[in-house]
Amino acid sequence: MYNRSLATVGRRLPLTATVFTLAALFLFPSSTSFGVGGPPELGCETAEVCFRAARLRTDLTVGEEDPIRAEVARLKLVRERHPGTLWAKRAGLRIGVLLAERDPSEAMLFLRAAQWDFPLLDDYVRLWMGKSLLRQGKSETAAAFFESIPETVSDTLLGTRAAFGAGEAWARAGACSRAIPLLTQAVTSDPENPAAPAAWLTLAECQVSENLPQMAFETWKELWARYPQVPESKIALARLKQGTGGEGWQPSPEVLYRRATTLAGLFLNEEAVEEFQRFLAVAKDHPQRGLARLKLGTALVRLKRYPQARQMFQELLAERSAEADEAQVWLVRIFIRQGDQERVQEIDRSRSKLPLSGPQRAAVLMYLGSWWEDRDNQEEAIARYQQVVQGGDVFGQSAEALWRIGWIHYRAGRFQDAVRVFQDALKSKDGGEMAPHFLYWTARALERQQDSGANEVYQNLCRDYPYTYYCQLAQARVEAIRAVFLTPRDSNGDALPLLGEVTEMAQDLHYRRAKELKAVGLEEDAARELAALGERYARDRSSLAELSVLLHDAGAYHHALRLARLYFRDSLERGGGSVPKALWSAAYPTGYLPTIRAHAGTQMDPFLAAAVIREESHYDVRAVSFVGAVGLMQLMPATAQSVARRLGLPEVMREDLFDHQTNIRFGVEYLGQLLKKFSGNAIHAVAAYNAGPVAVSSWIQKFGDRDADEFIEMIPYQETRRYVKRVLRSYREYHRLEGSECAIRFLDKVC
Repeated sequence: MYNRSLATVGRRLPLTATVFTLAALFLFPSSTSFGVGGPPELGCETAEVCFRAARLRTDLTVGEEDPIRAEVARLKLVRERHPGTLWAKRAGLRIGVLLAERDPSEAMLFLRAAQWDFPLLDDYVRLWMGKSLLRQGKSETAAAFFESIPETVSDTLLGTRAAFGAGEAWARAGACSRAIPLLTQAVTSDPENPAAPAAWLTLAECQVSENLPQMAFETWKELWARYPQVPESKIALARLKQGTGGEGWQPSPEVLYRRATTLAGLFLNEEAVEEFQRFLAVAKDHPQRGLARLKLGTALVRLKRYPQARQMFQELLAERSAEADEAQVWLVRIFIRQGDQERVQEIDRSRSKLPLSGPQRAAVLMYLGSWWEDRDNQEEAIARYQQVVQGGDVFGQSAEALWRIGWIHYRAGRFQDAVRVFQDALKSKDGGEMAPHFLYWTARALERQQDSGANEVYQNLCRDYPYTYYCQLAQARVEAIRAVFLTPRDSNGDALPLLGEVTEMAQDLHYRRAKELKAVGLEEDAARELAALGERYARDRSSLAELSVLLHDAGAYHHALRLARLYFRDSLERGGGSVPKALWSAAYPTGYLPTIRAHAGTQMDPFLAAAVIREESHYDVRAVSFVGAVGLMQLMPATAQSVARRLGLPEVMREDLFDHQTNIRFGVEYLGQLLKKFSGNAIHAVAAYNAGPVAVSSWIQKFGDRDADEFIEMIPYQETRRYVKRVLRSYREYHRLEGSECAIRFLDKVC
C-alpha cells in the first residue's frame, strides 16, 4: 500500500521526531509570535487537553489581530510542554498546515517531521508540502512532490488534487509540455473541483505557449460554456474575442446550448433565459431546439413569467414536438395558476385523449382535481382523484389521491366516509409511507363524531410512529399520550451499535485516515475520506450508522444527515431503543446553533431556525433551489437585499449567501420579521418563509378560522404544505433531543 523507499521524492529527514521537535522549537520559539507579552497560558495539564484548548479559537482569540498566528503560538506551547507525545506531533502537523500559505519555509520544517510521525497521512503531507514549495516559488520541486503522491500511496483519494497541483506547478516553471497532460487529466477527472476553472485557464495559456492555438481556442470555449458563473469565464470570453482578430467571436449553437443548460442547472434562471433565447435565435433547425424551448419555458415559469412560458409551451404543443407531452403538463399548471377557467375546462374535457405517459396523466389529473376542489365542486374533484387511484401507484400519486378524497369528505362533514377512505388507504399497498397521516386523520374524523375510538387510534399512531409530525399533533389533542409518549426513551439500544474498533470498516485505510485527520482538526479532509466509505459499506447498517456519526463530527452535516435519512428514516420515526444517541445528533445537527444564537438574540427560538435549515437545505451550504434560493436557509438574493437595506447594511451578492455566517444572519433576521408580522404564529411564519407573506395572508383570510392542523392541510401549495409539516416536526424534535421539551401543546405556538 505504501512505498516507504527513501529514494522517492520527499523522503523523510534522517532525524527522529523528538530531535526535530527540539530543533523546531529552538528555531521558532513560540514566544516570538506574541512579542513582549509572550504566548497565552492554556490552563491545561495533559497533552490532549492542551491541544484541544489551543484549537478553541472562538473564546481564546478575542481581540487578537491574527487568529491563525495566535493558534500557531498556542500549538507550539503544547509542543514545549509535552515534547514527544502524540498530541505534540499532531500540533506540529497542524502548524505545518496552517503555515503552508503564510510562512511556507517554516511550514516545511513541521511537515517534514510529520512524514516521520504520520506515515498513514503521507499523501496529505506530500500535498501540503507541494503547496508550500509552490508558494515559495520552487515550482519544479513542488511539481515533483505532487506527482509523487499517486506513485507512493496507491490507495490515495488525492490523485486528482495532485494532478491539479502538479499541472499548476509545471506551468509556473515554464514546462507547459508537462503541465498540459496533468491539467487535462485533472479537469476531466474532477470538473466540479473549485480549482477546475482556473486550471482550464492555465491549460489554455500553456497551449498557446506550446504553439497550439486551436486547442487553446477549444479550451476557452469549454471554459466559457461549462463554468458561466465564474470570473474565469469572462477572461475566456475576452481571449476568444481577441483570437478572432478583433472581428468578435460568435459562439456556435452547440456551445450556446451547453452554456444555457448549465445556467439552468445552476438555477440561474434569468441568465438561462437569455442564453436559451440566444441559442434559439441562431439554431433554426438544431436537433435540440425543442428541448431548449421546453427548458426555456420551465425557466420562465420559475421566474413567474407565465405569459411568455405559456406561449412557449403552446407552440411545442401545436407543433406536436417530442416535448409536447411535458409541455401539456406545464400548461395545465400555468392555466390553473393564472385562473384561466376556459382553458382548464378545455383540457379537462379532452383529458382522456391527451397523449400522455402514466406519470404525466396522473400529474394532470391531480392538478385538475385540485382545481375542482378550489371551486368547491367536490364531485368532480373526487372523480379526477379516483381516476388516479384506478391507474395504480404512479410515483406515489395513488396514496396522495386517496388522501385528497378522504380530506374532501372530512371538510364536508362526512366524517364516516372520511374514516372509510383513510382506513382503505391504510390497507392498500400504496399507503405505507403515509400511514401516520391516515391514522391521524382517521382519529380526527372519529373525534368529530364523538367516537371514543379516536383515543385508541391516536395511541396506536404514537406507539408505532412516536417521532413524527402526526404524533406531535396527537400529543396536543390527548393529554394521556403526552404522559406516555413524551417520556424520554432509551436511545442507547443495541440494534445499531457504534463501531468501536472491531468491525471491518474500523480497519479500513480511509476510516483510519479520517480518524487521524479529525484528531488533528482537519475536518474537511476527514469528511472526504469518510465519504469514500459510503458505497463500500452500504449493506452494513452498523457501519453506516457510525459513518453518519463520524461525518457529523467532522462537520460534514449535509452528508451525515443524508445518510441518516437514506438508511435510518424508519428508525428515526419509530424510535425506541434502536437508534443510538449519536445517530440522533447526526440526524438533527446543532453545529450552527452558536451562530444562530448570536444572530437570533431574544427575538426567536434558535431551534426554529435550525429546523428551517434542516428542511430547506439539509445543511448543504452550497444548496440552490429551482427558483434560485441560496445556501443554508435558502434565501432569495432579492430577499437578502431587502433585509440588508432594512438593517442599513451594504449590498449582499448572491455568492455571499454561500457563506454560512452571512446566510444564517440574514435568514434568521428574515424569519424573525415573519414571526413578528404574523404575531408569533409559527405555522404562518414558516409557511410565509416558503411561499411568501402575501400568499399566507390570503390563506389566513380564507380559512384562518380553522384549527391549526386543518389550516395546514388546506394550504393550496403542496410543497408549502409538506414543508410546514417537516419544519414543525423538526422544531419539536430539536427541543426533545436537547432535553428542553416544548411546554406548548399546540404547534402554532413557539416553544
